[in-house]
Amino acid sequence: MKKTMIMALLTVGVGMQVPSVLAANKAVLLGIDGVQWEKVQVLNTPNFDRLNINKAYTGGMKGYDNEQLTSSGPGWATILTGVWVNKHNVDTNSAGLANADFPSIFKRINDANPILTQASLVHWSPINTQFFTQDITNVERVESGISDADVTSATISEINKGTDFVFAHLDDPDHHGHSTCFGSAYNKSIITADQQLGEILDAIESAEKQSGDNWLLMVTTDHGRDSLGCGHGAQKLNQKTIFIGSNEPVNAELTEKSVGANNDFSGLYGYAAQTSIVPTLLTHLGIKVEQEWKLDGPSLIGELGVRKLVVSTDGYLQWINESDDDIHIYRNDILVDVLPAQNNSWQDNANTRLGTVDYVLSSNANPVAFRNNVMDVNAGLSWSLSRGYFFRSDTQYVRYNKVLDKAADGYPRAVNESNWPGLGAYRENLVASFHKDSDTAYFFTHDGQYLSYDLNTDSVRDGYPKAVDATTWSGLEAYADNIVATLRWKGNKVYFFLDDGNYLRYDLVNDSVDSGYPKPINDSTWPGLGAYAQQITAAIYWDDTRAYFFLDGQRYIRYSITRDRADSGYPKPNNDSTWPGLLGM
Repeated sequence: MKKTMIMALLTVGVGMQVPSVLAANKAVLLGIDGVQWEKVQVLNTPNFDRLNINKAYTGGMKGYDNEQLTSSGPGWATILTGVWVNKHNVDTNSAGLANADFPSIFKRINDANPILTQASLVHWSPINTQFFTQDITNVERVESGISDADVTSATISEINKGTDFVFAHLDDPDHHGHSTCFGSAYNKSIITADQQLGEILDAIESAEKQSGDNWLLMVTTDHGRDSLGCGHGAQKLNQKTIFIGSNEPVNAELTEKSVGANNDFSGLYGYAAQTSIVPTLLTHLGIKVEQEWKLDGPSLIGELGVRKLVVSTDGYLQWINESDDDIHIYRNDILVDVLPAQNNSWQDNANTRLGTVDYVLSSNANPVAFRNNVMDVNAGLSWSLSRGYFFRSDTQYVRYNKVLDKAADGYPRAVNESNWPGLGAYRENLVASFHKDSDTAYFFTHDGQYLSYDLNTDSVRDGYPKAVDATTWSGLEAYADNIVATLRWKGNKVYFFLDDGNYLRYDLVNDSVDSGYPKPINDSTWPGLGAYAQQITAAIYWDDTRAYFFLDGQRYIRYSITRDRADSGYPKPNNDSTWPGLLGM
């Protein structure tokens, strides 16, 4: 009611010129689902031609923690929050509420200036009804599941009313793509969307003449399409390629392709990302983008700051900066360094980089963020043919479905006395585990102790932990503090991998280390592992044909038990594509 009354006082009749003192910045974000950028370029789209428009990208960066599906749910969540999936948590179209720690633009606007009015008008309902239901509680007009034509007319109505921010979502191009792939129906849907864009542009120009207000219109899409135009979701160039357009002048982040640290996908990452849309809209609306918000893209209007920020798992930061302003570097909200403007890299040597680390670099009051989730797998336990458990360096664990090849729902969870009775007190010290038989699993700690876990009672047996010594693990006692991984092998053998790049073979029947050990891990003893002998953090026996070795820096190697050698093409990154949900939050 407060907003309605205030806006009523500021509203004047059609045809009356509003005094310049009342002129304001207003914005429309028009999202057109599933539009292939290359089609816009070749079809007759005169209204797209009225924009400052260029190629951009979606899907995060392949192989990094922010990699996400090129699907509608993740795409629209990123467009409306300014962050990637490792922050907003909308990983599929069926995801629930987005992460409240990284709210949508609707809440950002309302928190900063609750007098501003808003509308969210969408054809694809989940945007309003699934991902951001909490954020739109203070939005004056919310329409869900309405046709593209109705979205267009409703948007024009809100422009005529002077609504401060309007999000409008059109869906027909994506619908026709899924139904008939590339072809005449898909082309026609883009031409129709262009006409609807033209109607909105005309309404904006008319409103500006009537009120003197300054309207920013941004236009984008959530994802591209596969080569046939039928589907999307993968990390492929045409599916990652989108566009961003503006009716107002924009800076070089959108207009120019820049060469940054990551030149994959034919240099696609040299263009702007869909994460830049929210900071651009907020900047236009006079809302300062705070570094504490950790938005992943810079604003496309105003002064250029740090751009193309990439952070490796070893804490090496690289970026582009063409401004003359100093660069302020924040780690988890703490200012850790200030660099001269000409610098374009920085090494974080802090020993606190393990876990979730948020970097923000700010120059010219245009901050840009990058989240690193540096998390190692400390131990792997193959519980059964269908289930495995992974224990992570953040003291959480994941139950993994070996049949579906993904983490079970509801994980990760903290290791505690409720879910792992007797193990909770040692969760920070776990370095290895293996499944001995149907009754017993063993866990080893970095201080040279071990625990016997009863699989039948699902708890640690009484009297543990015990020291790894000549009585308990004959021949292993001298290496008790050096164990980094264990691997249950076929028969009665278990391999213990040490932090110095050596290994031992243990016989469970003889209950002792076999003679002749330790031996070096090299390409003769473990073909394909030699170069990574001192990088192993965990190992797990998967089935009779294969095992997996996990390395520091979130990498892994698949090892063929049948051929007794590492498979070609490894190591690979441990991420949500290779191990879905394993390192998730």
